[in-house]
Amino acid sequence: MQVSVENVSELGRRMTVTVEDANIEKAVKERLKSIRPSVKMAGFRPGKVPLNMVERTHGPSARRDVIDSLVQESMQEAFMKEGVNPAGPPHIDSMNEEGDNFIYTLNYEVFPEVADIKFDDVTLEKTVAEVSDEDVDKMIETLREQRMTWEPLKRAAKEEDGVTIDFVGSIDGEEFQGGKGKDVLVELGAGRMLPEFEEQLMGVKADQQTEVTLTFPDDYRAENLRGKTAKFDVTVKQVAKKKLPKLDKDFAALCGVEDGVAALKKEVRANMERELSSALKTMNKRRAMNMLAEQNELALPEAPVEREAQYLAEQAKNNLRSQGVNVEGIPFDIENFKPNAQNRVKLSLLIGKIISDNEIKPDEDRVKQTIDNIAASYEDAEEVVNYYMNNQEKLSEIQMTVVEDMVVEWIFDHVKVEESTSTFSDVVNAVAN
Repeated sequence: MQVSVENVSELGRRMTVTVEDANIEKAVKERLKSIRPSVKMAGFRPGKVPLNMVERTHGPSARRDVIDSLVQESMQEAFMKEGVNPAGPPHIDSMNEEGDNFIYTLNYEVFPEVADIKFDDVTLEKTVAEVSDEDVDKMIETLREQRMTWEPLKRAAKEEDGVTIDFVGSIDGEEFQGGKGKDVLVELGAGRMLPEFEEQLMGVKADQQTEVTLTFPDDYRAENLRGKTAKFDVTVKQVAKKKLPKLDKDFAALCGVEDGVAALKKEVRANMERELSSALKTMNKRRAMNMLAEQNELALPEAPVEREAQYLAEQAKNNLRSQGVNVEGIPFDIENFKPNAQNRVKLSLLIGKIISDNEIKPDEDRVKQTIDNIAASYEDAEEVVNYYMNNQEKLSEIQMTVVEDMVVEWIFDHVKVEESTSTFSDVVNAVAN
């Protein structure tokens, strides 16, 4: 077999493969003989169809099978011979038979040669933060608010009260779709209803009948209601104020902690510290990866970028499906996902270079610690640890995460680092958004 390769672009290659003494005709005849026993034809017993008739009906498909097999086998041999790792599926350009020789050409892309990673006088910001006592107290208050109840009142409603109502809305005397509600709790000042609606409930009392009139804003979500004036007949069923549970042993038990308020605060702090550690890692990793991509230019093959864009598009569809959105009628233009896909492919190549050059391998202690951190948020931590340790796919994911963390640390070790102090809430909110 003879192989020649020419460069057609920076990453594009054209390979010509000559398979000598291919004996295609002989291989086709052998193929026809092998399928003859299974060929059925009217007037002949199974296995007794004349070979020339088998050739007439199955000859073209047998030839295609032979040539496909020949190309696949010789292509793999040619790639091994030339040390080629294509970036995507090769495209057959031409195929010819010249006597006993079979010659074909194929086009493919290769991955770029990644030069030494460089950082030219880069100063990289690294955020640090701690969980303060105030942060813990705020979280405890959030837990209390999540478990608050409403205490009925006889007085008139004011801001932050909860008003439970039935209402029927009409426009020009006609009820409209979505304009009716029963036992609806309106928290005054929370902004969950239109401001005009909430404002007109200020001062109402339980068992009162009232009327609310408002004009829907021009950007209202329901197009058919935009700019229209509606009247709502409202029955006030209850006015109530928030009642937060006492911060005591019973409240701690309600949160799943049996040893009192001090133990609850300790557990809340531990959970917040895990959340903050993860958020800081994510924030600083993003900065390191963005800098890595900006500082190192690479030509990128089209095939892996296309695959990554397709993956991102499917991921976007699945996210919408999980929110109950029917994505069938929504157009997804792959081109919109290309910039992000290009960045991901580029980073994959650069990270691979760092890992290879520095022989970075997953540290077993860090793998175990990462699994322990995940398991800590579950009731049966030991069961979670065993699940990860005995599931090779999940274990490999954790190992890759640890390696990426080690790559980020390597990056910070090779640049000037400028620390910035932040807060728990700012870091967590920044990562979430």
